[in-house]
Amino acid sequence: MIKKLTDSENTKNSGNRAILFLTTVAAVSLAAMGLMVFAQDEEASAVQTPAHKEFTLVAEEVELEVSPGQRVKAWTFNGTMPGPTLRFTEGDDVTIHFINKTPMAHTIHFHGNHDDESDGVLPQVLPGETYTYNFVADPAGAMMYHCHAYPTSLHIRMGMYGAMIIDPKEPVLKPAREFSLVLSEFDPENQENFVAKYYPVNGYTDQYMGENSLHAKQNELVRFYVVNMGTTVPYSFHLHSTIFKVYQSGLLSNEPFDAQTIEIGPGNAAIVEATWKWPGTYLFHSHGLQEERGNMGEIVVEPSEETLQDSVSMIDWQYETQKRLQQPKVIEYSDQELGGQTDITAHASHLAQSLENIDGEPRVRIIDGSWDNKQKESYSPKEITVKVGSEIRWINEDAVMHTVTSKEGIFDSSLISKGKSWTQKFDAAGTVEYYCALHPWMEGMVIIKE
Repeated sequence: MIKKLTDSENTKNSGNRAILFLTTVAAVSLAAMGLMVFAQDEEASAVQTPAHKEFTLVAEEVELEVSPGQRVKAWTFNGTMPGPTLRFTEGDDVTIHFINKTPMAHTIHFHGNHDDESDGVLPQVLPGETYTYNFVADPAGAMMYHCHAYPTSLHIRMGMYGAMIIDPKEPVLKPAREFSLVLSEFDPENQENFVAKYYPVNGYTDQYMGENSLHAKQNELVRFYVVNMGTTVPYSFHLHSTIFKVYQSGLLSNEPFDAQTIEIGPGNAAIVEATWKWPGTYLFHSHGLQEERGNMGEIVVEPSEETLQDSVSMIDWQYETQKRLQQPKVIEYSDQELGGQTDITAHASHLAQSLENIDGEPRVRIIDGSWDNKQKESYSPKEITVKVGSEIRWINEDAVMHTVTSKEGIFDSSLISKGKSWTQKFDAAGTVEYYCALHPWMEGMVIIKE
C-alpha cells in the first residue's frame, strides 16, 4: 500500500528507521550499531527457524566522502552508500517499510523470488510517500537490493543499493569469518561516463588498506559475500596467495568450484570461501583498471592454531567503518519541497486519462525522449500562459512514465503512462513552476493571468 506521510509519521519514522523488528512468537525490537542491525543467529550448526522480520529503509539525499578529501552528493538508503546490509534466513516472512524523503521518485527492487507487488518497479514511490514490500526470503545466497526508478543506472550509480544475505535454513555452510564486499562505480564529474573516476568497495576508495585492513587467522575459513553494483563492466575479483572456492552467482544451490579469479557481472554476485596457509598481509582487488581507482584492499592473516566453532560476522564492523569514513550529512527537505504532506487528491486526480475529447484545451506535450537528461527540451511549450479558470492537459508522448508535479506542492499528477494525459485547473492568477518527480531535470512553467 502506498500513502503520504503525515508530519507525526515523518518524525516517528525518522527516529526508528534503523530498527529491525524480529518476530518469532512475539515482536522484539532491536537496534544495534547505529543503522546496522542483523537478523541472524550466527551458529551454523543449528537449523534456522524462519521468522517474521521487518526493516525500514529511508530514501535520503546526503553529502558524504567517497575518497579522501572528495565529498559528493549521493542518493542513499538510510544515509549511506551502500545502504545497510539486510540479512535474513531462508523462509523468513519479510516486511520492508520504504519511506521516500527526497524530492524525486524512488523504489526498492530486491533480487530473488517475489510477486510483482514487491518487485520494486511499480508503483514509483513519489516524494513524501511510503510503500510496504512483503516477500518470503528465498533463495539462500548473496543477493542485492537497489532503486529501480528510471533511469535505473543513474539511481544505482548515485548510491541507491545494498547487499542482502539470505542464510540457508539447513546448515550447509561451515563456520567462517564473514565479510560483505559491495563493488560499485562513482564519478563526481559525470555519472554517465562509461569509465568512472572511482571504483569503491563498500562506498569508499581503498577502504581496507592500512589501518582499516580486514583481519583473519591462519588456516581459518574466510567467507566473502561479493556483490557487483556497477553498471558497466564485470569485476574480476581476485585474492592474492590462495585459490578459493566460489558459489557462482552467489547462490548456495550451485556447486562450488575452485578459482583464482572470478568474473562478476553488473547485478550479479558470488560467495567466495578462502583460507590462507601462511601468516602475512595479502591484497584483494579486481584485476584491471578498477584496482587503480579505489578497488584495492588488504587482509592481514595472523598466526593462529585456533579453529572456529561458530561463524563470526564482521559486517557490522564494516558498516561502522564505512560510516566513520563517509561522514554522511543528510540533506533535509521541507514538507513543501516533498510535494506537501497533504492528500494530493484534494488538488488533482491521480488517474491519468485517455486521449479523448481534448480539442480546444490548452495542451502541453511531454516530448518523446524527455527521460534523457541530455535532451534540451522536455515540454512543448516549456512555458504556457492561460487565463484564470483554464484547464491545461499534459500529454505524454514519451516512451516512459512521467509526473507533472508542482514545486510548491499544489498538485501532483501521479504517474502518466505513454499515450495518456492529465488535466489540472488553475483558479488563481500567478506563476506555477512544475517538474517531473521521476526525472527532476524536466522543468516547466504555467503563467495564469486574469
